[in-house]
Amino acid sequence: MNDRDSGSAHATILRPPHPMNHTVKHAVLRVRFASATADCDDTNSQPIAPGEALLRLREGDAWAALLSSGHDVRELTDWLMLLRHQPGGRLPGVLALLPDVADPGALAALRAGADAVLHLGSTAALIRAQLGRLRERVAPQPDGWLQLDDDLALDGQARRLYLSAPTRAQADSPRGGQGHFGAALQSLEGTQTLALPPQLFHLLWTLAAQAGHVLGPQALRLAMDIPARAQADTVHTAVGRLRRALRPLGLHNHVQTVHGVGYRWHRTLSPGQTTTSVDNAAQRQT
Repeated sequence: MNDRDSGSAHATILRPPHPMNHTVKHAVLRVRFASATADCDDTNSQPIAPGEALLRLREGDAWAALLSSGHDVRELTDWLMLLRHQPGGRLPGVLALLPDVADPGALAALRAGADAVLHLGSTAALIRAQLGRLRERVAPQPDGWLQLDDDLALDGQARRLYLSAPTRAQADSPRGGQGHFGAALQSLEGTQTLALPPQLFHLLWTLAAQAGHVLGPQALRLAMDIPARAQADTVHTAVGRLRRALRPLGLHNHVQTVHGVGYRWHRTLSPGQTTTSVDNAAQRQT
């Protein structure tokens, strides 16, 4: 019997192992240029020299940088120009922290490529909120329903995966999965659900939303909001935990490794069919 087949008539709740704690590199870097009279108030970022920060951001080892400068922003703008003028790849988020956001230097920083300018005395909470907005822009958060296959979907609000077992009549239906899947979710009869912790759910959602496409470690680190001091192998470890969580449902082989590049979710929808929101699909049928 396939691992995905369930003999139970009721929903079965499965829970993955507890996440492991690691010590890893910082995902956000903090650079203080010579003209700055003070550093920014954010202890959840790693202080680093401008040259090393440039290298790590280009390699995708961190996803954002906080730049502290004084009124003389020439060093900051030169650094930004070097960062932004790189071939290909995802550009990291950059916040410039200056002593006067109304100073012409603030406009120069924005023109050079800073995503936003904050006052150098901004609180850590304000800085983290601004970083959160940047992260939402480059790594949208789970929202609504995402259908992975005829009998498989994700609930972004509850952070659950639902796997339904269609009846023979449903399987023979020309409309296929969306109809029987919606009915199964309403009653949960013959449906298995898997509750995932936030980081693993974000990983699964990101892979599934771009099924068939290979995503590199940096894109997945950003999607999972890898905490400060994260190790370089954090993504690999998270993928292993996700596979173990999916194994009881027989879905672990859908998470594929593309050596030297990244990971992808193996698409099982019929050719030409896209991975869409269950809610959106239902609206198009009405």
